[in-house]
Amino acid sequence: MRPNISQLRAWSPEQLRTCAAELVEIDRKVEFLSGDAGRSIDAVREFWRGEASSAAAVQWSGISLTASHLSIGIRVVADLYAGAANTIGTARRTVLDLVEEATLEHGLTVSDSGAVSAPASTQPWNLADIMQASENATAARSFQQRIFDSLSALDYEDNRAATALRQAFREIGSLLGNQPDRLSRTVVDILDGRSALPGTPAELHRLWESLTPSEKDALARWDPSIGSRDGLPALDRDYYNRRYLTALETAPESSPDRTVAAGYAAVRGELRPDTFLLSVTGGHAVVAVGNPDAADNVATLIPGTGSGLSGVGGDLQRTRAMYDAAVSAAPTEATSVILWSGYDAPPGIPDAGSDRYADSAAPGLDTFQGGLRTSHDGPPSHNVVIGHSYGSTVIGAATTRGASLDVDELVFVASPGVDAERVSELSLDGVDSSEMSRRVHSTTAFWDPVQLIPKILGVHGFDPSDPEFGAQVFDGSPGEPGFGVHSNYWESGNPALAELGRIITGA
Repeated sequence: MRPNISQLRAWSPEQLRTCAAELVEIDRKVEFLSGDAGRSIDAVREFWRGEASSAAAVQWSGISLTASHLSIGIRVVADLYAGAANTIGTARRTVLDLVEEATLEHGLTVSDSGAVSAPASTQPWNLADIMQASENATAARSFQQRIFDSLSALDYEDNRAATALRQAFREIGSLLGNQPDRLSRTVVDILDGRSALPGTPAELHRLWESLTPSEKDALARWDPSIGSRDGLPALDRDYYNRRYLTALETAPESSPDRTVAAGYAAVRGELRPDTFLLSVTGGHAVVAVGNPDAADNVATLIPGTGSGLSGVGGDLQRTRAMYDAAVSAAPTEATSVILWSGYDAPPGIPDAGSDRYADSAAPGLDTFQGGLRTSHDGPPSHNVVIGHSYGSTVIGAATTRGASLDVDELVFVASPGVDAERVSELSLDGVDSSEMSRRVHSTTAFWDPVQLIPKILGVHGFDPSDPEFGAQVFDGSPGEPGFGVHSNYWESGNPALAELGRIITGA
């Protein structure tokens, strides 16, 4: 079907050319990494011989061959995009030039479908006007035929490019062993709206593990934020979230997400080879240092008042400091420490006196912890949740009044209160209330003014660092008078940081 003029104006062939260049750049990066991997494997064979080594070499040879074929396929697609940019772009310019000539130079009217009409005669009894009207009608017929022919040519080029691209993608899919055009009835029903994705992390994980790569990609196209759903493996979450992050960073100016685009750019700047982007949606981000699915010890940090995307760099510095402390405490064990900025934190100190931010965040924290348990590989990990400042109040909301978290231990750092009077009021899945005292830890520096909140203002319950609360209280550097001490717990040399590393690892 021929496109109309308004559709044609909205097309941007230059984007195809940009995509072609990006595909080539990505292919070069993959080729470089593949070469490095091959050299590393060859180096291993220098000191590892035998049947297993030979089998590994054969396996890598097959992977390398497939990668080579994929590289060709990617470059074919890049060439097709670049070619389409040229052919479609030329045909598009031809149509638009004809429309401009007909309207501006000859005073004709061109409809959205490409039909051309001449202006009505103003003096039908005037001979000169009659002759002009005849000339206009002839020009209108000529321009209409030329525009229709050009639109047909444009449609032909568009269909030709689409056919070639479909064939190229089918070939790439066959190299991966996928069936890109075949989706299970379960996935098709979700895509068509007849059913929904499972609502719990455990159910979603079971479905996800049964899907082919093509089906996962289809669901990701249907819901680009799918990587932020709890229950998916960390590797897949990171894979899809990094791509979704790119879309968020380049959101149009008119999009509401544009207001936090700078924050998403800050998240991008903090990503490293050892980090996993577990969630990026709604102006929030969850980033792990180390793979939680493969870790013996998994800790989650909930930041406090004023935290958000704009401050992700400082929060990740604390996250990494705890990761390093945990590695020092248990160097032979695998550890992952997660920054969970997955909630709307109080924007300022006056707002921090309210429980509503904590109450709103608690269900999400509970689901996230359940997802970590569900996607974890091997024996259950030792899981710890650490709340800094108002983050500890969030933990309180998630472990009191009938709520509970599926973790092994809790840590409160500089807490203004957790909406409980005693440690026995907190609840962890499968842990008896009599055991809670040894499962809950708390620290507040001597000069940290946060301790005045429960004592003077009387909000958020009892001070969990008070011995009467019943938690395991550990000391850190006393700091100095002022608000700076409130963030000093992660400084190098602070005994509190070393103790956090021991708690994370259960040492």
